[in-house]
Amino acid sequence: MRKTIYTLLFLFTLQGAKAQSFNPQLANMLQDTLEHYVSFITNIKGMSASVYIPGQGIWQGTTGASYAGQPITPNMSFGIASNTKLFVSATILKLTESNILQLDDSLHKWLPTYPNINPNITIRQLLNHTSGVSDPLFVPPYVDTIKNNPTRVFTPQEVLSWVGAPMFSAGTGWGYSNTNYILAGMVAESATGQHISQLIRSNILTPLQLDSTFYDVEEPAMGLLSHRWYNGVDYNDTSRVGLNTAGGAAGALFSTSSEMAQWYHALFSGQVLNAT
Repeated sequence: MRKTIYTLLFLFTLQGAKAQSFNPQLANMLQDTLEHYVSFITNIKGMSASVYIPGQGIWQGTTGASYAGQPITPNMSFGIASNTKLFVSATILKLTESNILQLDDSLHKWLPTYPNINPNITIRQLLNHTSGVSDPLFVPPYVDTIKNNPTRVFTPQEVLSWVGAPMFSAGTGWGYSNTNYILAGMVAESATGQHISQLIRSNILTPLQLDSTFYDVEEPAMGLLSHRWYNGVDYNDTSRVGLNTAGGAAGALFSTSSEMAQWYHALFSGQVLNAT
């Protein structure tokens, strides 16, 4: 799920915890790099970036504008699109740690059967994109259905009704599909009785104090949101409801670049999941 204004996240080796003072020479180099990208790629209006370095902490940089007269600011939230999937997969793994479900559970254990979706697909195959389930979200005619109905709440079941023939038999290939994560969110809700947004908040956002990160539509927007641009058009006044209910667990989260750096540091330093 792509946007023309991007949150740019740079990650370095992730260890250690507390920030000291960030190297000013490196900070200047990072800012110069950020400004170079915005000047070089003409259809990008602005960027927000954060870098975590052990012993130095988080550098935050911004450049460009959200819209005329409003520069990008460090506390501005962006749609993080498919970065949402990592929050979903980590949440699923937290559920396996609690023995609520298992990665090798088949879909039929948790969900009814849907056309063109093999009920023997496992949760593991959803998460690693080896299910073979096709992805109708961002190709005609369904992308046009979403664009033409910006205020409509699309249910996961409705999105699944758009799914076409499998790309391949489950477990025999690899193919990226947003549908995999829509299904994963549905499995999590079936197993717990809670929407995936609630599970992400209770398992990840609240413990890590990611207070500016939210699951759009299901939760209230937090903070100042950057404007959304596409092909030179500012879509800020167009409702996000259709897009982010259709995308759902595949891409509905918003966050700041600094909280994304905090999230990746926490995940890769063992603060979220058990080592086993």
